[in-house]
Amino acid sequence: MGFGILLLGYPLILSVTLHSMGFCFEILGYLLIFRALTLLGEYGVWFRYAKYAVSALIPLGAFSLILQCFSWFGADALYETVQAAVSVPYSILLAVGLLVFHMCLLRAVKTIAQEVDLPKLAVEASRNVIVTWLYFAAAVVVCFLNIPAVTDVLPYYKLLGYVSMFGVIWILLNAKMIFVCYMRICLPGDEDMPVGDRKMPRLFGKPKEEPLTEEEIAAAEKAKKERKRAEYDAAMKQRQAERTKKNKRGKKK
Repeated sequence: MGFGILLLGYPLILSVTLHSMGFCFEILGYLLIFRALTLLGEYGVWFRYAKYAVSALIPLGAFSLILQCFSWFGADALYETVQAAVSVPYSILLAVGLLVFHMCLLRAVKTIAQEVDLPKLAVEASRNVIVTWLYFAAAVVVCFLNIPAVTDVLPYYKLLGYVSMFGVIWILLNAKMIFVCYMRICLPGDEDMPVGDRKMPRLFGKPKEEPLTEEEIAAAEKAKKERKRAEYDAAMKQRQAERTKKNKRGKKK
């Protein structure tokens, strides 16, 4: 259940970039991710750390939504004034929050993947850590290039488009990793989901049992009868031993 909600919420932050305000779906994505990490928090400390990080992003998402409302309702002058005033600190806070959130989330996924014996998923989480750092580094470089002395020489907006495309790929890679978690890791309450080759960690519940064949049922019944017969024979031997012991005591008197 937790990974399912996380899978729903994570793509909603696709509109978030490190150089702009994002869109109204951003706040919904943060809220869904927060709910998912609340459910997953008891299964790993890094999920709790990720929840703390995304809780710091929720006010930024709410602020972005309010600012968008200014534009939607015709207060364009107010929108442009506020955006110009807060653009730099907003982008810095957003970048730090997203980086911390993703580092915690990827560490949580890698830890769980190792516990449930999913080495490919662990490798995927490690790879996404590298991709995350590369994306953030590219975004920071592009932000520093956004000055007239540089943009007059370099094709700034083309570079910005490449970085934005890289950001979309980065989000999709992480979404695909979360999907693998949803398909392969079972949490309490999800045991009856019709999933194929699911890996079941010992701390997340028992595997779904396959129906027994007629031969297995017959063998189980036979073993049960033999066990009862052995217990009956042992009880009879114990009673016979006690009776023999009692008779010997009576003869001595």
